Amino acid sequence: MKENKKLVIYGVGKFADFIIYSFIHDSPYQVVAQCVEEAYISEISETDHEFPLVNFDNLEKEFNPDEYYLFITVGNDKLRERIYKKARKKGYTLATYIATNAIYPKNLKTGNNVYIGEKTGIQPFVEIENNSFIIAANIGHHSKIGKNSLLSVCLLGAEVQVGKNTFIGLNATIKPKIKIGSFNIIGMNSKITSNTPDHAIFSEPATKIHKLSYKDISGKYL
Repeated sequence: MKENKKLVIYGVGKFADFIIYSFIHDSPYQVVAQCVEEAYISEISETDHEFPLVNFDNLEKEFNPDEYYLFITVGNDKLRERIYKKARKKGYTLATYIATNAIYPKNLKTGNNVYIGEKTGIQPFVEIENNSFIIAANIGHHSKIGKNSLLSVCLLGAEVQVGKNTFIGLNATIKPKIKIGSFNIIGMNSKITSNTPDHAIFSEPATKIHKLSYKDISGKYL
């Protein structure tokens, strides 16, 4: 039985640093170690933290699943899903993080290994399935986010259904009552107004560089 909330983080790099910062400064968990699979350990010279870096493949020998929580900080959905399944087989309880300044209802339904970051806004009757990350997004009421998904600074209307393993990027907007397929990639600034099939990719053209330079207009219009 866990008497305290000691936490091992799976992952290294800047995304892991971002998640670790959240747990250290805004959660009841105490981060005690980082881990990766044995195949990757030799490629990592050091981390930005004082925690030991340990082998995930035999993690349970050093960090008993009955005493430690685990959180998987991997952006890639398929890799995160694979590690999640291995962690569950090892018997680990996966932590969930909800920022104290996130806006969400008391009856919010979440799975485990869920991250809900600061400035996120979630209306009532929303469900977020296992292993999904919500970073500064706004989600309308009665919406459902499928497992292994990642939403970053986007806007979902009410009653939106997001399939599993889907990414929705910066400033993307989803019309109310839309069904987003599984394994979708919805890029920055995309506007989705109709249901999407599985394995779909959406993107908006990037803003083009202007032929005029800063020197051409500096002092004239600025």
